[in-house]
Amino acid sequence: MSTRSRPALLCVPCGDQVGKDKIRYFLYLNGRWRWRPTKAMKAHGFGLTTFGPGGPGIDSEGHPKASVEDQQRAIELNRAWDHVRSGQPSVPARTTLKHFPEGSVGDGYQRAMALRKAGRVAKGVIWTNEQEKRDGWPRAWKWIEPKFADCDPRTIEPEHFLRLDPVTGAALGLVPEIEAAVSVTERHMVIKVWRALWKKMAAMKYCDLDADPAKSFANTPPQPRDQIWLRWEVLRLVQVAWRHEYYGLAALMAIAWDSQLSPVDNRSLTLAQARRDPAGVYFAIERTKTDKAAAATLTQWSLAILIAYLKRFGVELMDNTPLFWTRGGRPVSRNGATGQWGGDHGGGRHIAPRPYTKSSLNQDFRAVRELAFGKQEKRQLQDMRRSGAVEGDAGGATIEDQSNKMANTVDRNKQLRKTYNPVNVASVRRFDQARVIGAKKLEAEQNAAESVTLTSLVTLLKSKEAPN
Repeated sequence: MSTRSRPALLCVPCGDQVGKDKIRYFLYLNGRWRWRPTKAMKAHGFGLTTFGPGGPGIDSEGHPKASVEDQQRAIELNRAWDHVRSGQPSVPARTTLKHFPEGSVGDGYQRAMALRKAGRVAKGVIWTNEQEKRDGWPRAWKWIEPKFADCDPRTIEPEHFLRLDPVTGAALGLVPEIEAAVSVTERHMVIKVWRALWKKMAAMKYCDLDADPAKSFANTPPQPRDQIWLRWEVLRLVQVAWRHEYYGLAALMAIAWDSQLSPVDNRSLTLAQARRDPAGVYFAIERTKTDKAAAATLTQWSLAILIAYLKRFGVELMDNTPLFWTRGGRPVSRNGATGQWGGDHGGGRHIAPRPYTKSSLNQDFRAVRELAFGKQEKRQLQDMRRSGAVEGDAGGATIEDQSNKMANTVDRNKQLRKTYNPVNVASVRRFDQARVIGAKKLEAEQNAAESVTLTSLVTLLKSKEAPN
């Protein structure tokens, strides 16, 4: 592998001198040196940049002393920000703030990321924060960069990814390193991104398309999840959540079960997305992961729980306010008032009001799951989406109806559907009916005694009367 060429030190603005004055936005956090931009800087394309752990020396504040190279890179970031602040054009992407040798893997990655962004901009697509976080390329780059960023791609061999230790016989290389540190899923994602990057570098004439070293071994995908929930189990989860005053979670789970939306799409629901047709209420959304239009239909059961949950606010929500909040949450109404929510739920500790995030939703779901089924239960909220598909299949639904319901390309007939029938609510309703039939078959097989019915809904709502 080639040796990284270090850039010559440049003149630096006052206040950003290497090894002397404190460098702006450069600080030691969680065991690493980091360059942390402000919110205004992020709006211009700058992002958090992580450097090394520092050391072996200690700086004046008792932290491991940052390397000269990391300090120089932080100064270059500040210089780029000063360039923007002075009225010059914004940086096209944070990845371009690092400099790699021309023709290297790092150079190819920067160009590929810029081309990906340009392709979205040309189509008028602006990614949300959720979509940015779900992009696998930056995540994979954290593994690829330390190994190959400064390398000529033509010098990379298959053994850099996978080889045997001649002494111990153990597997070495990037592949086993990722699997040991994280998971098979992470390894599959990283190698998948690498192969896509190689194709782009080949188009840039950095390497030969057929010479990808990662093609010399199989990138076996992880075993897919196969866990499912039965209807009576979901009812129990909702009941337990409601009785323990996880009202937002109870409503979210009920809608997740009926709509078959992913957790992130459920967290994003607002009143502005609610629609009504002759058969009932549904939410018209674009899925976060795929940008596909979806009709998230509700049954009388989930609609009644949603209404009971919203009545607890005592105020009218703004159209774009997230629907589901953690315990203690008080969303703001159109007139600026807040609803009357539950009291202290933390044993004397105040819990700040907030809409559900990924972490808080997972945390509350685990708590309710443990209350309902014990610590040994490991099924997840996302498994409800698969459970609905199993129900529909058992009830005789067509693959096209399943594709419409889940807003994915399971039927592979995506182009005609996108052109002529972007959201077929009638098809979604047919799938809902098939789910009811399938649920009865599945519960009969499992000898389940309970099901989600309006009768059980009355029991649920009476179990804890809403305040006036």
